[in-house]
Amino acid sequence: MQRCNRCKMDIQGYKKSCPLCGGALTGEGEEPAYPTIKRKIMTRALVVRISAFVTIAFIVIMMLLNSATNGKIEWIPLAVISSLVCFADICLTVYFRSNPIKTVTWQMIVGMILSVLVDYYTGWHGWSVIWVLPCVFVVMLITTLSIGFGLRMSLRDFVLYLLLETLLSLIQIPLIKTGINRFPMPAMWGEAAVILFFVGIVLFRWRDFKSASDRYFNI
Repeated sequence: MQRCNRCKMDIQGYKKSCPLCGGALTGEGEEPAYPTIKRKIMTRALVVRISAFVTIAFIVIMMLLNSATNGKIEWIPLAVISSLVCFADICLTVYFRSNPIKTVTWQMIVGMILSVLVDYYTGWHGWSVIWVLPCVFVVMLITTLSIGFGLRMSLRDFVLYLLLETLLSLIQIPLIKTGINRFPMPAMWGEAAVILFFVGIVLFRWRDFKSASDRYFNI
């Protein structure tokens, strides 16, 4: 233990000088009573700032390239929009990092938006609404169930995510009605599977659904 002869005090830990008077200490230092917590090098805020800087730099480069080529490169708007979508995806991942179901749900939503944008800026062949959306909605439902049961969560803890995904999948109906989806069979089968699955949950696990509704909506 170290000691300050001027202050007549014993000092625990290891100090280079007396914390009171700044004088020299005698004796040998010892291990501190509490461990020193290392500061995190990479924090959430730093990840967002780095992502924002990279996104802004990329957009500036694309604008300069577009100006240098007099707008002859058609994929530049798509690249700019994709970079913004990716930045939003990173922010959502950082924000919802403690909730894997919500993180995966938002990841898939962003993926669907990006696929529609790519399809639109490449001449709109319709593959995004014909194949991507129906498949992703079904996969989203399966993934939510897999994560929920894999983490040994009760169904009432994530049944509302299943409800949200079912409601989101209904966007395929106006796409079919308006003719945007020119080959509706995959969407129809996928939508039917999602709706029937959720109806089955409501019928056979009504207590879990009602419990979740009471908790989140104060019904």
